[in-house]
Amino acid sequence: MTTPLINSARLWKSLDEISVYGATPAGGLHRLAASKEDGQARDYVVAAARELGCTIRIDALGNTFMRWAGTDSSAKTILIGSHLDSQPLGGKYDGIYGVMAGLELLRILHESKTETKHAIEVAVWTNEEGARFAPAMMGAAYFAGKFTAEELLVRKDVDGVQLGKSLTEIGYAGTDKVSPVEHQAYFEIHIEQGPILQDENLQIGVVTLVQGMRWFRVGITGQAGHTGTYPMETRRDALVAASHLIKAVQQIGLDQPLTGRATVGHIVVTPNSPNVIPGHVELMVEFRNPEIAVLDVMTASLNQALKETADKYGVEVESRQELDSATINFTQELVDLVEQAAASCGKTSKRMISGAGHDACQLTSVMPTTMIFIPCDKGISHAENESITQEWAADGAQVLVETVLAFDSK
Repeated sequence: MTTPLINSARLWKSLDEISVYGATPAGGLHRLAASKEDGQARDYVVAAARELGCTIRIDALGNTFMRWAGTDSSAKTILIGSHLDSQPLGGKYDGIYGVMAGLELLRILHESKTETKHAIEVAVWTNEEGARFAPAMMGAAYFAGKFTAEELLVRKDVDGVQLGKSLTEIGYAGTDKVSPVEHQAYFEIHIEQGPILQDENLQIGVVTLVQGMRWFRVGITGQAGHTGTYPMETRRDALVAASHLIKAVQQIGLDQPLTGRATVGHIVVTPNSPNVIPGHVELMVEFRNPEIAVLDVMTASLNQALKETADKYGVEVESRQELDSATINFTQELVDLVEQAAASCGKTSKRMISGAGHDACQLTSVMPTTMIFIPCDKGISHAENESITQEWAADGAQVLVETVLAFDSK
C-alpha cells in the first residue's frame, strides 16, 4: 500500500490557527492546563475530529480521546498523543505540534479513504507541563493507573483553585472510562527541545530513552520583619537563605559534567513586599540525568545543602519530593519501526536520548511506546521564541503516518 502524503500547508495552517488561544504579544503562548484558553484549544481539535467522523471520549482527568474507527473490531487501538497546555509565556509547538500532527494523520486517512485494521485514537493529555498543577504529566499518569482521579482533582494551583473545578468550568470534566488495555501501542511526536537535530542537519530524531527526573518542593521559613528597623546581623531572611540554596543547586548540576541538569525554576516569596523581610520562600528544585545512580548522588547533595542552609541562616527548611521519574527506555521494536519509517520517507535520522520528560514516559508501563522528534530552531523551547519550520513539521508528520501504517499492517 502506498502511504498517503500529508498536507503540509493544512498542517501548518492548523498550527497557526490553534495558536490564537492563549497567544502572547511576543508570539508565544500562555495556555495553562484547564484554563479557558486550554478549553478553547481542545474545542478546536475536537470540532476538527468530529468533522472526520471521530468518536470523542473524555475521562475524569479531562484526557480527551478522538477515535478513528478501524476495520477489525477485535484489534486493539493504536494510540497517538501529546498535550495542548503550555508553560507560562511558553512556545507554540511544545506538545501542540504532536496533537496537530496526529490530527493531520486522521485527516489524510479520511481524505484518501485509507482504511486501517486498528482503530486509531489521538489523545490530548491534561496538564503535561505541570506549570499550574503538580505533578507534571498528570493526565497520562492517571491514564496509566499511577494516581486515582480523587487524588488529582483536588490538586490546587497557586491561587487555591482545584483542578476538578477548572475542568468543570471549561467543559472537560469527563465521565468516560478509557483503559490502556484497549490499546496496542503508543506513538508521540514532539519537537526536540534541544539543538542536536538542527546542528547536525538531521530531519528526524528516533528516541530511544528519556532521562530520569526528580522534583523537590522546598519550603524555607525565617522571620518576617520591618526592613527599616530590624538589624542586619540578627535577621533570619528566608530569601537570602534561598539564594544560598539556589547557588548550591547550580553547583550540584555542575558537579556532573555533560549529563548533569539542576534547576530552580519556580520561586514564591512571602509576603513579597519591598519593605518586609521575606519570612517564607517556596521553591522547586529539579534534577535530570540518564543514570539513576547519579540522580541519587544529586539528591544526597541536595539534602546536605538543605542542612547547611538551615544551619548557616538560622531558618527552618522542609523538603518534599514531588516527582520521581526513572529513566525510561522505549520499546525496541517500535524504535526500529520509526527508524525504518524515516528511511522509507527519505528522511535523515539518528537515535537519541530525550532530555525532557513527556507524556510517553508515563505510558511505557502499560503499553509498547516510542517517540519521534523533529528539530526546533536553536534548541529553544519553553520560551516565546520557540520556533520550527513548515518543512520540519511536515517531515515529522509524514514519518508518523508511515510509522503508524507500517505498525497497522503488521
